[in-house]
Amino acid sequence: MRKVIITGTPPADWVAEAEAITAQLQAAPDEAARKIILDEHEGFWRDARIRNWLMGQFANKCWYTEAEESISPIHVDHFRPKGRVKNLDGSYESGYWWLTFNWKNYVIAGHLINSKKSDVFPIIAGEQRAVINCSDILLKLEGAVLIDPLTDQTRLISYDRDDDGCVAVLAGDIDELEQFKAEKTIEILGLNRINRLNQKRGKKWDECLSIIEDYRGARAQHGVHALVWLTKEMSIARLKATVKYDMEFSSVAEACIRKKAPEAVIAAVFER
Repeated sequence: MRKVIITGTPPADWVAEAEAITAQLQAAPDEAARKIILDEHEGFWRDARIRNWLMGQFANKCWYTEAEESISPIHVDHFRPKGRVKNLDGSYESGYWWLTFNWKNYVIAGHLINSKKSDVFPIIAGEQRAVINCSDILLKLEGAVLIDPLTDQTRLISYDRDDDGCVAVLAGDIDELEQFKAEKTIEILGLNRINRLNQKRGKKWDECLSIIEDYRGARAQHGVHALVWLTKEMSIARLKATVKYDMEFSSVAEACIRKKAPEAVIAAVFER
């Protein structure tokens, strides 16, 4: 996975309307009253103003998979479910209704990934679920199992090639808790269950591997020092392009390069 970096702020008119609706929810005397408000504003999170702004934050890619709309239609997902929450044992709890119209709780997700995730949002054993109107800091400290694509925890999931495509795997050298979070995130989102997604990731992997082989074979192909050097420099430039933030499956490309390329290439591609 790749961390999504938010830049700028959402359209001010949408935010003002969202905050006004949230104030109504908080002032509602009971759950029945809240439901009326929620029903009245059903789908406000899909308003083109906020949806287009969120889509632009990650080059129109799904925040969970980096796939473009060719995999499935794109939805605005509530990272923390708004209605009810399903735990790993199948039990349910009340959802995060007060975050229904909070854009910071939104994730751009492919339909097939969003459908698989559904209401599942477990908390690590021994941790406490966040309470109404808690701060953003307390939300981050909640102990959520699911990896938030806006955090550095995205580094816990990598990719590898198999016979049928490219699949999400655990990153190397991570601790037991990190392994648990990565495993459950792959499972909850179904990151490996869509054959077409695996195949498209596989094509990206193979593209990068081919460029790496061009780099390795430069001397055997050309012999002339200048041409060898030019081929290697061009290979590095092509690999750099595959890991750009706005490229589809850039995290797959990064995994391939880090796992398959010579150390000199890795250093050149990811130079600071």
